[in-house]
Amino acid sequence: MKRSTVTASDLAPSAGPFAHAVWAGELLYASGQVGQDPKTGAMVAGGLEAETNQAFENVKSVLRAAGLSFDNVIKANVFLADMNDFSAMNAIYAKMFSAPFPARTTVQVAKLPLGARVEIDVIARQS
Repeated sequence: MKRSTVTASDLAPSAGPFAHAVWAGELLYASGQVGQDPKTGAMVAGGLEAETNQAFENVKSVLRAAGLSFDNVIKANVFLADMNDFSAMNAIYAKMFSAPFPARTTVQVAKLPLGARVEIDVIARQS
């Protein structure tokens, strides 16, 4: 299968050898996004809430570059540096999606890129 990649031109370049997203048939697999400011490349200030909001803005940019929106998301994965941040992340997450909500996995990890507190990736489907 030939990979068809998506690049969100308004995001900072990928920090490694990976695409912002890859199409596989009608499914879009988006790489994880952290709270990185696309203009400066630095993590946004303001803690977990600011990082979560920016991570979702970055995910939105990837979806938009693919011609999709949060309504197309069927699965989300959330990686937290500290599970004690779950409630704060979840409150922001709940504002991004409407019912029927996508499936989701949330796990705590030892460390995230750029010292992030949260990373979010999604799988979306063309309508």
